[in-house]
Amino acid sequence: MKMKIMAAAAAATLISASAFAGGFVTNTNQNVAFLRQPAQNAAISVGSAYFNPAGVGFLDRKFHFAFNWQSAHQTREVTSTYAPFALGNESATKKYKGFANANFLPSLDAAWRFSDDFFASFHFGVVGGGGKATYDNGMGSLESMVAIYPALINKIAGANVCTYSADINLIGKQYIFAGQLNIGYRINDHLSVSAGLRANYLYNNYTASIRNININGIQNIPQLAPLAGGLGAMLADRELDCTQTDIAWTPVISIDYKTGPFNFAAKYEFNTSVRLKNDTSSDAGMPQFVDGADNIGSDIPAILSLGASYDVLPSLHLNLGFHQYFDKNASQFSSATGKNNRQDAIDKNAYEILAGVEYDLSEKFTVSAGGQLTRFGWGNDYEFITDQSFNINSYSLGAGFRYKFSDRISIDAAVFKTFYNKTDKVMADYNGAGTSAYNTVAAIAGPALAQLVPPGFSADACKVPGTDQFYRTNTVFGLGINFAF
Repeated sequence: MKMKIMAAAAAATLISASAFAGGFVTNTNQNVAFLRQPAQNAAISVGSAYFNPAGVGFLDRKFHFAFNWQSAHQTREVTSTYAPFALGNESATKKYKGFANANFLPSLDAAWRFSDDFFASFHFGVVGGGGKATYDNGMGSLESMVAIYPALINKIAGANVCTYSADINLIGKQYIFAGQLNIGYRINDHLSVSAGLRANYLYNNYTASIRNININGIQNIPQLAPLAGGLGAMLADRELDCTQTDIAWTPVISIDYKTGPFNFAAKYEFNTSVRLKNDTSSDAGMPQFVDGADNIGSDIPAILSLGASYDVLPSLHLNLGFHQYFDKNASQFSSATGKNNRQDAIDKNAYEILAGVEYDLSEKFTVSAGGQLTRFGWGNDYEFITDQSFNINSYSLGAGFRYKFSDRISIDAAVFKTFYNKTDKVMADYNGAGTSAYNTVAAIAGPALAQLVPPGFSADACKVPGTDQFYRTNTVFGLGINFAF
C-alpha cells in the first residue's frame, strides 16, 4: 500500500519565493568588446554607449552603430547532503543540476557626436537574467520538504520503516530588457559629461510541479492511524505557473577625463526600484504568487563604475576597471518575513576588479585579452543565497580580436569563460524542513500529539542539519559588427 501525503503547510514551503523572486542578476557583458577585453569602463568606442557614455564626446564626428550577438551557456550545480534523502535515494548526498542556455542575446549601440560640444548615445540589451533554467529533478530545498516526513515518522515510530518518492521539477526564466538614452556635453578638449535614463522591462516566468508524493510503510505503524488520516486528507499535487513583470527606470550619469595617453572615466547607475506584478494561473497556495499581487521587491542595485586606460605605445593599450554594487540598499522580497527585506542578510556589498590589454598587430587586426574578479559579501552563513538563486565568487577570462575591413566597418569575435569557487552553505535545520514538518504534524494531531509521539519529541528534535555546495559553469561566445558613417 502506498499513501499520498502532503500537508498544506508543508506544500506552501515546497515552492518558496526565495526560489524565484530576488537575487542580483546584473549583466555587464553588453557587447562583444567586453568579452574579448572586459575592462571597458574607460573605453572610447561605440560601446561607450553603455560602458562610458561621457566618452562618446571624444569619438569622431560621425554616427557610430554596432550590433552584437552573444550565445551564453550555463550550468548550475548544487550538491546537497541531507540525511533524510537516503530514504528516497541510495545516498544522503544528491546532485541537482540546472541548465540555462541563451542562444541569442542581442544588443545594439548607437553614438552620435552631432556638434563639437554635444553628443548622444543609445544602448539596448538584456541587462539582467537572459535565459531559461531547467531543473528536471527539482532541487534540494524542494525535495527536503518531502523527505523530512518519512524521517519524522520514523522518529516517532522508533524504527526505520518509511521511505518516499516524488516527482519534482521546475523551469525559471528571467529577463531584463533595457533601452538607455544619454545626452552629453564636451566641456573642453579634456573633459566631458553625460546624463541619461534607462528603461527596464522585467519579465520572470516560473513553472513548477510537485506530484506523486508517496510515503511508503506508514501503514505498518498502527498507532499513527489518527495522524495518517489527517495527513492523507491534505493536498497532494501542487502546481505553480506565474509570470511577473514591471517597468522600472534607472538614471545614469557619467564623466570622462582625457589627457595625453591616459583616459579616466566614472559612471554611476542609481538604484532601480522594482516591484514585480503577478499574472498567475496557479499559485501553489502561496501569497507571494497570488494573481494580481504587485509589491514583490526585486531592485536592481546601484552600480559605481570606474575605469582607466593607458596607451603604452600607439599599438599597445592597457585597461583597468572597478565595479562597486550597492546590494545592501536594493530591496528584495523575503519569503521568510513576507517583506521586501531579504537584503538585510547581506554582510558586504559586492565588487569586481577588471583588467585587459589590446595589441594592434596591424592597422586592421587587433587582438585582446583580459580578466574579471568578482567577490560577493554574503557573509559566513550565506543566508541570502539559496539553491534556486545564487551568485558565488568567481574569476573570468576573455579573449578575442577585432578586424577592420575599413575605417567604417569592423567586426569583433570573442569567447568569455567564468570559473566559479565551490561554496558550502551549512544549515542547522536544512532549509527549515524540520521545523515546518513538526508544525504541520502538531497542527494536524492537535491535543493528541502528546499521546502519539515519544518523550522529547519537539521542534528542535526534528531539526536535521544539511549542506548545500554551490557551483556553476558559464561560457559565452560573441560576434559583433560595427559601422561608422
